[in-house]
Amino acid sequence: MWLNSKTLYPCYYCHHQHFKHDISSYADGRMLCKDCVRHIIVSSENLNIVAQWVLQQIENLGFKFTRGYTHVSLISKEKMKNLGFDHAEGLATNTVSHHLFLQDQHIHAQINVIYGMPTANLVWVLSHEIGHVLVSQHQYKFNSMAQEEGFCQLMALLVSQKSQNPLMPRVLHKEFNNPDPIYGGELRKAYAQYQQQGFSVYFKNFI
Repeated sequence: MWLNSKTLYPCYYCHHQHFKHDISSYADGRMLCKDCVRHIIVSSENLNIVAQWVLQQIENLGFKFTRGYTHVSLISKEKMKNLGFDHAEGLATNTVSHHLFLQDQHIHAQINVIYGMPTANLVWVLSHEIGHVLVSQHQYKFNSMAQEEGFCQLMALLVSQKSQNPLMPRVLHKEFNNPDPIYGGELRKAYAQYQQQGFSVYFKNFI
């Protein structure tokens, strides 16, 4: 990829800008700053270490997650695009059995995350997607899908705040100031309610 040496390019993940010599690029077009490149996750072993840490933080919050029925995998951006989610960094697919007279039952979940994501971003994405699996496992009810996304974004925020990764402040700033009305707006709305009501009141229907 040819880059103009006088042009500043934003890092795909933290949105900080650096000159050409501070940028690395993937074949799929993602450009990463030198800080983010130092923390990328490219192996299943490291992915599972991060996933276990994230899950432990969620359980520490008081949520009951059924382990053993959720698989996490690294995939390419091209494969994510082929799944129909061109701009997604993560995707949780839940398998649920439907019964006529009984409550639906969660059977299995597959979480796919993009290969080569920095650890801080991966913590956020995994926390969000595990939130969707948690919703499916316990059949939590929301008034809208936007509300569920706000719940999962808040879950990601609370878990990410526990991380000591040096790049996490960039991720927290980027996500909390996201202009998107769902992933940013619903997060800010959920966080405001959480701060006003406190943890036990806000999450009383879930734990």
